[in-house]
Amino acid sequence: MTGGRVLITRPEPSASLTAAKLADLGFSPVSLPVSRTVALEFSIKNQLFDALVVTSANAFRHVPNEQLQPLKTLPLFAVGEGTARAAQEAGFRTVIEGGGDAVRLAAKMAEVLPKGAEVLYLAGRVRQPVFEHQVSKTDLTMIVRDVYGIETIDYSVNEIKTALDQGPFVAVLVYSAVAAKLFVELMQKAGAQFDVKTRFLCISGRVADCLPEEWRAQALIADHPDESGIFRLFSKL
Repeated sequence: MTGGRVLITRPEPSASLTAAKLADLGFSPVSLPVSRTVALEFSIKNQLFDALVVTSANAFRHVPNEQLQPLKTLPLFAVGEGTARAAQEAGFRTVIEGGGDAVRLAAKMAEVLPKGAEVLYLAGRVRQPVFEHQVSKTDLTMIVRDVYGIETIDYSVNEIKTALDQGPFVAVLVYSAVAAKLFVELMQKAGAQFDVKTRFLCISGRVADCLPEEWRAQALIADHPDESGIFRLFSKL
């Protein structure tokens, strides 16, 4: 299926990148980011590491280059293709793609790195515990630094209605549990209603579970927890 309005809830600059992809496919994207990412202060002075791991390109957007520069000689493990590409663009020389999810990423690190290796994880403050739990079952030592956080964008009712009142959506894209919860709160605030034909394209079942029952009944779940998985759902519309 091509054509129709698609609502994007993810933060910028990712929202604009997704919008461009949708436009290329013939859809009419509407961006309504429910949050923004912000830099957090952190320190790694006088610490030596054997590798680096990143699960979101936001790490590269919010860590100053002077802090990244000394780390660029380390092997960097990236959760998926998009994060790996962002790492290469940030100047990292050795980038290892982890398979697209937390379980595969932890397994790849354990496979490649020697026992006892110390790994620095540049993380978002709001995150699921799955990855750290998986790493804890290996012989690796992981040091976590929170380098970015999330702030809610509080739209007025009029702003929400302006975005929604131009016609029905064929799909709403939801990339995280945090985004799902914030989106539901915003829509309830505005008393928003969606067409029965609107599909909520969710990156995982956990994300779909954050939607109200009536929207969950209209949800489709990606076969892989990344944007490519979400975009494959358009073939089911």
